[in-house]
Amino acid sequence: MKFYAILLLALMASGATASARALTFEQTWQKVLQQHPLVSAANNRLAAADFKRAKAGLRPNPRLIFEAENLYGSGEYERAGQAETAVMAEQTFERGGKRAARSRLSEQQLAGQQLESRRQLRLLRQEVRRQFNRVLLAQERLQLTQTQQQLASQNTQTVARLHEAGAATSDDLARARLQLQSTELELTRMRQQRLNASQQLAALWGDMYHTDVIEAEGPLLFINEPLTINQALAPLDSGIDQKIAEQHIRAQQAEVNLEKANAKVDVTVAAGVRRFSASDEYAFTVGASVPLQIFNNNQAGINGAYAQMRAAQQDADYVKRQVSAQVLAAFRRWQQADQALTTLEADILPAAENVLSATRKAYERGSYSYLQVLDAQDSLLRAQRQRLDLRADAADAMTLLERYIEPLDPIAALSATTIAQPEATP
Repeated sequence: MKFYAILLLALMASGATASARALTFEQTWQKVLQQHPLVSAANNRLAAADFKRAKAGLRPNPRLIFEAENLYGSGEYERAGQAETAVMAEQTFERGGKRAARSRLSEQQLAGQQLESRRQLRLLRQEVRRQFNRVLLAQERLQLTQTQQQLASQNTQTVARLHEAGAATSDDLARARLQLQSTELELTRMRQQRLNASQQLAALWGDMYHTDVIEAEGPLLFINEPLTINQALAPLDSGIDQKIAEQHIRAQQAEVNLEKANAKVDVTVAAGVRRFSASDEYAFTVGASVPLQIFNNNQAGINGAYAQMRAAQQDADYVKRQVSAQVLAAFRRWQQADQALTTLEADILPAAENVLSATRKAYERGSYSYLQVLDAQDSLLRAQRQRLDLRADAADAMTLLERYIEPLDPIAALSATTIAQPEATP
């Protein structure tokens, strides 16, 4: 047990210099937000939706019409002096509240785009957390392999000393040296895995050619408080996915209102001045036009919008079921991993360490063979690796739960827009 304590202190001392430049998760998240293209894309989509909202509130443009009649013909119209010219201005007046309906729809679409951008950033945060955890796990695996390498080196020295005294065989010495070589190769592999994890994390903030090892600082199991099923499911009713589904319903309702407004015919009014070239006289003209709803009264558009709204309501029910199932599965994974970790750390690991310590002492006294020492070491190593696997499983479950249930502060990198007020769904 003293050996592990000494080794742990040595590892902490060797990492003291690196910890000065270590990255926490929140620091990593801010670096990603500053440079990730998804943030810029989200802001551009919000800007596009905002411009669309501004466009929806505009009236139809007036039209300027120039007409020339009787320019050329036969008889008395062979002379250009018989021409009649008119200059008119034409304006379409929308009926049925079309402009207001377009504005409400565009506001709902803008609100939906803002929620979708927030969901995309939550997914990005989940990926950053996952890659950050990979770096933390790579650090823990490297430390475990360093412990095994130190233990193998100590075993080799012990067997060599016993071999010189005639108390150990040449086969024991060969096994000890082979174990040391194997752990050194494993140490090289763990260092490469740590570098790979660092490079993948750095790629998230745009450093595609990162060549240094990143020192990550912070707890792997970042949710400290134990959760109940009710605590895990309660936030889902107001979660981002549910908000998006409900916002889609409101947008479809606004689409229904717009289609109803489009069923109302518009009136186009024209007014202008006509000049008679033959007499050099002028006259004012006015006119109006209204389309006749003989073949199309937009009933199909209204029915289609209602069908889309019903589909949006059903999608919202499906989203709630799907998210609840994912959260429950993640909660059970975390719960099972936590229970297994408790048993492993409280009972199995201490027992395996005690067995290894007793076996080593018995081997030095000549009571056990070196194969028994290796077997005890393998048992301890399996328990230690199982602990890392359980921690990785628990951390992955926490990462998924964080996306759904952890409150996320407003992100300064995301453009602020005004969310439309909810409308009552008929």
